[in-house]
Amino acid sequence: MSNISVNVQVESTTLTTSSDIPQEKEKEKEKEKILRVDEYYSRAKFEKYTLVLRRVISAKGLLNKIEIDIKSVKLAAVIRDIFDNVETLMLGRSDESPAISPDALFLAWDELEELEAKEKLKASPDHQLLDDLSITLAYLEKDHGTRGKQLQGLMSDGLITFELLCGLFKPHSALYTNKNTLREHQVLRFVSGTEGEDRYDQRFYKVCACLITHDGENLGWARAEFELPFFEGNLPITDLNLFPLDMHPDKKSIRQELEDRGRFFNALRGSGWGYKEEDWEEIKFLASKRVMTDPLAWAIHNHSYDILCRPEVLYNSRLQWVKDHDLIFCNHRVLGFSFEEKLWGAFAVSKLKEPRWNEAAFDKVIVPKGQPELIKDLMCDHRMRSETGDSENPEDDDDGDDIIKGKGRVVLGLLSGNPGVGKTLTTEAVAEALHRPLYTVSAGDLGTCVGDVEEKLTQALDIICRWDCVLLFDEADVFLYRRDNNVSLERNAIVSIFLRRLEYFQGVAILTTNRMEDIDDAFMSRLHFKFEYKDLDSPTMVGIWKNFLAKEISRPGDTSTRPILSNWPKSTC
Repeated sequence: MSNISVNVQVESTTLTTSSDIPQEKEKEKEKEKILRVDEYYSRAKFEKYTLVLRRVISAKGLLNKIEIDIKSVKLAAVIRDIFDNVETLMLGRSDESPAISPDALFLAWDELEELEAKEKLKASPDHQLLDDLSITLAYLEKDHGTRGKQLQGLMSDGLITFELLCGLFKPHSALYTNKNTLREHQVLRFVSGTEGEDRYDQRFYKVCACLITHDGENLGWARAEFELPFFEGNLPITDLNLFPLDMHPDKKSIRQELEDRGRFFNALRGSGWGYKEEDWEEIKFLASKRVMTDPLAWAIHNHSYDILCRPEVLYNSRLQWVKDHDLIFCNHRVLGFSFEEKLWGAFAVSKLKEPRWNEAAFDKVIVPKGQPELIKDLMCDHRMRSETGDSENPEDDDDGDDIIKGKGRVVLGLLSGNPGVGKTLTTEAVAEALHRPLYTVSAGDLGTCVGDVEEKLTQALDIICRWDCVLLFDEADVFLYRRDNNVSLERNAIVSIFLRRLEYFQGVAILTTNRMEDIDDAFMSRLHFKFEYKDLDSPTMVGIWKNFLAKEISRPGDTSTRPILSNWPKSTC
């Protein structure tokens, strides 16, 4: 082939002998060729050729590797375009002749054929480019034709061998896997693939790919690595831990599903609500009910590095927004917080939905007449003041109940009564009416040491303000106990910390207690409302049961109990 030159270069690296290395009797002659090449060799010498194949020989006369110099400027531009941003390929600057391995050029075979066909159909084709493409395809057919036919035959049957894995993954191709903790679909973009061995001399094929994620600090492309272990004979491609998405039998439906999921992921870049429809098992806990997705808050409140933030976004691959054609590459999970378990974690995006608020929750709360209306009025007033205030710098607003800026912005309520009388249910109804998440804090969450209480309370209130939650402080007796000389200084200090932090809290806080008579006077003077719940009498219990049973009757599904429920006494006490 007139436009392909074979050359030899000397390199000091020593690797194992290849099968095509000259025999011992020819080594002296080969050394002379190496020396001559070393004396006059210049990569710029063969500019008239399209391709220059270089055998790189070690100082001991052993074949190290084969490289292909692409001398044609137009062909070099084509190769750079095909392998744009593909790692492990040193394609150089646009004014240099790129060097590429035969295996890498083999991966571009289909793209080169497609480009040649398109160029031929043009009214004014580039004949020089067509010549270069023809020469390159002829080289691939001559040196790699057998391997190409074998790969094509196996892939048509959905099979692959370990030795041909390098031909399975094409530049920038979409790769599919569901081998993750959540067993969720994940598509990544191929970057590079190399064969290697572990410390036990076991072969594997390592694939480097990238996906779009938020690592707690940045949104962008992140790198992930997969190791495909060695296997004998033919293996179904779909049995691999990672394989081309185009080989998946449900590729169309998966693409559509991941595009929809990607749009939702895009909307969760900052903080946002999510309702988890189904439970799933992460490494440490089950997440259920409502969660808040907030990667930035996750990074703030998880100071130690955690495996959940991996992979990290590459510095030069940060994004402001995910483009439509990249939606399928979005991560299958997002960092956030589970209100039910009060744990930070990574949540499956496909299981998240917009929250469904229960507008009628207040109507189901059995409390003395007039109390729900009072609470609703206070909540509506607070919401109006919040919405009309300066959202960028609330401390500059004068719309507070105190002459000191930043104070008097809390709506504070106290609910007292024995367990089971509806204190928590009332608070949940308030959160539903305001369309806000409910963040519950108990004495066990804060501890009893002054330092721990202040740190954990500050952290909790920061999160509550960030997410505009309704705060429920359950059984708050220990932190609101009346201060006097008979109580330890540490206990008095805890009450003072609690009162000071609540003064500057900007939101809705409802506290519950079983011992209203022991609450500190300073706290009582700050209340906007307080209700005492009496033990449930028979009429109240009947009303509660009717609410539950009416809900049960309206549910679809098993109707075997409906006759019994329908016969429930209609008279009210």
